[in-house]
This record gives sequence, structure tokens and C-alpha cells, in this order.
Amino acid sequence: LCLAAPVISALKDLNPDSVDWSKVNVFFTGEHLGANKAYTEALDTFCRKCSVQGVFYPILRPLFSTGSGLPAFAVKEAAAAYQTLLQNHPSVDNSGPLPSFDLLLLDIGDDGLCGSLRPESDEIRAVGNGSVVFGICQPGKNQIAISMDVMSAAKKAIFAVTGEKKKDAVRRALTRLHGPFDCPAGLLKAKSTSWFVDKVAFDESDRTFNVLAGLPRLLPFARLQELKETAAKLCAPGKGFLAADESAGPWLRAGHAEAAKIPDVIENRAAYRAMCFSTPGLSEHISGVILHWETLLQEDAKGKPMVDIITENGMIPGIKVDKGYNKKGIWGTKVGPLGHPEVATVGLDDLQQKCAHAYKEGARFAKWRNVLQLDPAKGLPSDLAIKDTVHTLARYASICQSEGLVPIVEPEIVPNGDHDINYCQKITEKVLKAQFKALADHHVFMEGAVLKPNMVKNGLGGPKASAETIATLTCQTLLRTVPPSMPGIFFLSGETALNEDNEEEATVNLSTMNSLFAGKLPWHLSFSYGKALQKTCIVTWLGKAENDAAAQKALKARAKANSEAVFGKYKKGSCASVGTDGNVMQAAGPY
Repeated sequence: LCLAAPVISALKDLNPDSVDWSKVNVFFTGEHLGANKAYTEALDTFCRKCSVQGVFYPILRPLFSTGSGLPAFAVKEAAAAYQTLLQNHPSVDNSGPLPSFDLLLLDIGDDGLCGSLRPESDEIRAVGNGSVVFGICQPGKNQIAISMDVMSAAKKAIFAVTGEKKKDAVRRALTRLHGPFDCPAGLLKAKSTSWFVDKVAFDESDRTFNVLAGLPRLLPFARLQELKETAAKLCAPGKGFLAADESAGPWLRAGHAEAAKIPDVIENRAAYRAMCFSTPGLSEHISGVILHWETLLQEDAKGKPMVDIITENGMIPGIKVDKGYNKKGIWGTKVGPLGHPEVATVGLDDLQQKCAHAYKEGARFAKWRNVLQLDPAKGLPSDLAIKDTVHTLARYASICQSEGLVPIVEPEIVPNGDHDINYCQKITEKVLKAQFKALADHHVFMEGAVLKPNMVKNGLGGPKASAETIATLTCQTLLRTVPPSMPGIFFLSGETALNEDNEEEATVNLSTMNSLFAGKLPWHLSFSYGKALQKTCIVTWLGKAENDAAAQKALKARAKANSEAVFGKYKKGSCASVGTDGNVMQAAGPY
């Protein structure tokens, strides 16, 4: 019989006559090596009432300090002494590689502590290495502890848990909805395990089984719930994303001759974005705003953080976390219509830290863009580029979720080239099938992620397809590839030909999809537009503060038009735009 310390107080009132203690040898999962009045009283009371054999407490008593604890060398001696006792005691089964107890009685801590092993500790991270006993040196609290490997070798384990404060730990342990090392109780793998849990510690757990049965078990329940709730807010009816994540002024990518003359300086970028984010009523149509790092950490001219402007206007801040790509591309791949080889987006090296930082600064979702080029004659994209894209996006998505950010998964197939819409459809379907396989392989929580794909369209130099054809092929492709568990799909607008109105084209295409497929789509089908939301706004503003109100009106109008498109009710031409006047090729490459 092996006892964890918290169980002792519950057993001290046990009737000594209820068990033949002469046949029982009691060991403990851990021991404080120092003065611990409450623990000592409980232990002494239990041992006094029951004639227990083999208790190691008296054996190690001579080593104990009467002060704050033993020096490190003495802690190691205590751990070695207890390990020797376990490995040589006749009552302990040592026929296997580790000592095996007949019965393990455990409580758990509010944080998921099991035995004497704390979450994220070096000792719990040593699961699987065959350790027997650890010597744990902490300021004022030295102790020894049986390893999780030994506890898992027990023939039977029983958890006895009471108290409302422990219900989250119970839930995570029972459902395995926790990280690799943040809930030790969930890592116990005894041959047989039983739980005795009072009502207040279990009532929420019962709901967890119903709500999250079968979902990924690598994240805590609270984290999964947060991701799911954030995704639901982002997918609010009629709402989409304002993509404001350009590293330079968005006017440089607006594809307009006059707008390109606005000086690209930090003051202008701050002024323009503060003007956009503070647009009255913008949150009626925009749920989230994707930011660049500069903007996430930026203040307006009055010293107000951009994040606060966004949240106070009813929207959720997001962050672009990739570092773009090098146009030298993937060695050995062919040059595509962008004028360079196939490329690989970079930024995974420090993504964990960046996501944690972004969350701390107020971001609640993230974006990462990978680019694929089409050229049927050259067989682009190559299988190599597709594999790199879907793997990278899956790694990014899993890291984002571990830090509380809902990932936007964006495998963008750019429209550059002379291909027809059918080739785009074929490749988009191939890429999305591979993408969701990769997301599943990386344990991504679908309910806490969204997709940002390209629409299925012809190449810029290819045969022009109608809005109806674009809508039909796009939705058919999505229905074949995207699981219904994913809550939302937010299209990128993509580049358009110089004789096309980017804003109007994007709105009409989206509206046509939601009109033709009304009631047939399992996800929120919406927009994540940059230029297609801002072009008229930028041309109206032109870097002048006196134009702020008019520019906000233009932004609100186009946002409203796209909101109508989400419901399939936009009327072509009903929203004023700058049209094709002043159209020039937008800046190319990563942004």
C-alpha cells in the first residue's frame, strides 16, 4: 500500500480493527525533509492508531532537519535510502523494471499535483526515463518523491478527491485535456485506476465529457474553451476581418498611383490605422483586426494603444506572426509566375515566444501566410512546396493554440499566371486535403481555428470566369475538403487584373457564394480583406487629417457591403468605390 500525504488525514480516523494491518506494509509517495507540523501530526496519528509495518518515515527520521530543510547532499542521500528500501523490501513487487505497489491511494492538488510531483517540474518531465525516487531541493522545502514511472507501475490506483477547488484539475485529469506536463494526475497509467470524487469536485467534469468528448487531449480544458469562444466571436454573423497587417503603409499595396505617393513613415502609418480602427460602428461588420507587430505595440498621436482603440470599438486584435519568405526560394524548385522559385515562409524558430508575447499584449488570434504559385506547364505547385506549406501551417497552428491564439490557416494560391479556373480548382482541392491532414496530424483543435483560403479563380492572364462559376467551384471545393467542425472560412481577396475593381469583385464573389449556397454550408463563410476593404478609404484619406471622417465613411460603407455579402444579399454597384481609376500593379512579394 502506497499513500500520498493528503490521504493520510482522511485515513487517520479509520477504525484500526477494520483492517488486519499486520499484513499491510505502508509506503509514502513523498516526504518533506524538514519541520512540517501539520504533516507530522497527521502521520503520527495514523501510525499510532494503526500498527503499520514498513513505514519509512521512522527509518529516515535521523536524517531530518529540525529547521528549514536538509542540504542538497543529504536530500540525495535520503532519496537513495528510500529507493534502496523500495527495491529490497519483500512486500514490494520488484519482478519488473520498477517497484510495483499493490495499491496506490492518492489525492490531487488544485493544480493537478499527483503524489509529490508538481506541474511542469523537472521531476514530472522525467516521465519515461525509469527513475525511482527523486530528491527535490527547494528553498525551505526539501523533500523526496516517488517518480511517476513507479506510481504508474502500481497494480491498482485509487484517487480520493474532495473540494470545489479541485474540479478543474479533476476534469483535466479524467478527460486528458491537458498539456504534456501541466497536470501530473492525468499522466498516471496504473494497470487499474478508480476515482472517488465528491459532487462539487466532479459536476463540471460531467459537462466536460459531453461537450469535449473526442477532442484533442493536449491542451487544458480552459484553453480549449477559450479558443472555441474566441473563434465563435470571430465568426459572428455578418462579420469578417480587417487585414491591417502590412509592414509598410497599406497605400503601397493598394495598387493606386496617387495613394502610392503618401510618405511611408511611422507617423503616417499610426495616423491611418488609428483612423481606421476608431471608425464609429465598424464592429457592426468587423469582428477582428489583423495587425503587424509595429501596430500591436503602437500608440496613436494621443498616446492611446492601438489595441485599446480596437477593443473599445468592439473588435478583437489579431497578429501576423510569420516572417515572410526569401525570394531565393526552395532550392531546386522551378521559377513560377511571381518571377522566383517556390518559397517557404519562415518564423517557426521563435514562434512560441512570439505567440506568448502577442497574447500578453492583447492579441487573441494570429495569421500566417504561405504562398503557392500555379503553372500547369511546369507542374507548379510541386509536391515539395505543398508538403512544406501544409506542414509549416500545421506547426504554426498548434503553437498558436498552445498559447491561446486562434490560428488563421492561410495556404494562399496566388492568382498570378495564365491558368484557367479549372486548374486553380484542382490544385486548391489538393492543397486543402493535404492541409487538413496535416492539421489533424499536429493535433490542431478545429473548433478553435479558422481557414483563410484563396477563392477558386482564373489566373490574372487566363480566361475570365463569372462570379457564379467562381462561387460554385469554390464552394464545391470547400465542401469536399473542409471539415464542418471548423467554425469559419475567411477569404483573402487576392490580386485582380488592372481593368477590374478589386473591392467590388471581392464583395460580389463572396455574396454570390452565400446566395447560391444559402443553407448548404456548415461554416461561417466570410472575408479577410486588406486592399479590398481599404482601397477607397485610402484614396479618400491620402494622408490628410481633414479627410479622416470621409475616409472612415468609405471604410464603413465597404465593410457594410461585405457584411451584406456574408448574408448573400449584396447588390452589385450599391457601394461606392474608387473603381479602376488610377489602378497600377500593387507591390509584390511578402508583406
